[in-house]
Amino acid sequence: MKPSVRLTTWALLCLLAAPLLYGVCWLDTAMAGQSWSDADPFPYEQTDSVRFGLSGLRYLYRGDLLTGPHIGYPLVLGVLALNTLLLWLARGWGERARRMLRVSGLALLLTLGLGGPLLKVAQWSHNRLLEQGDVLAVRAMPAFFHVNRCLEREAAGRCLKHEALTLPNPTAWGVLGLALTGAAGLRRPC
Repeated sequence: MKPSVRLTTWALLCLLAAPLLYGVCWLDTAMAGQSWSDADPFPYEQTDSVRFGLSGLRYLYRGDLLTGPHIGYPLVLGVLALNTLLLWLARGWGERARRMLRVSGLALLLTLGLGGPLLKVAQWSHNRLLEQGDVLAVRAMPAFFHVNRCLEREAAGRCLKHEALTLPNPTAWGVLGLALTGAAGLRRPC
């Protein structure tokens, strides 16, 4: 098989893998921070603290694990790292392979280099709001982290004023980087 055919196939696989990886990450975080079953250790409770890091997202209740570890972020980092390593080994296949390597390497560096510190900021910010109580919602998706808490309630219990915090989730950056790697491999020189 010629290198050009291999690279086109590789690029198409990257483009196919990106939405599949996003879907896996979405399913992984769909119930993050909430207990929805009597069978859970803390039935129907909501998280009161979080731990976000390179090994995944953990949602805690009274110091014990409520949900997690949600492994979307480390999974995406692993896929990007493997893709970058394989492209580095294939860099002799020509300019398209080197272009894909540059895009994949940059995506890995951004997802890890900016994503790691962002996870710490998101953890600190979420825990600050969660400690203040009256939390309405805590959500994580591959593209964002969100927490919403009530500041003022009426006598009937309805929330009149709330505070929300939404931060980007670096998992989406890695998925986008994988898709861009595939797009870079499909572009042929003129």
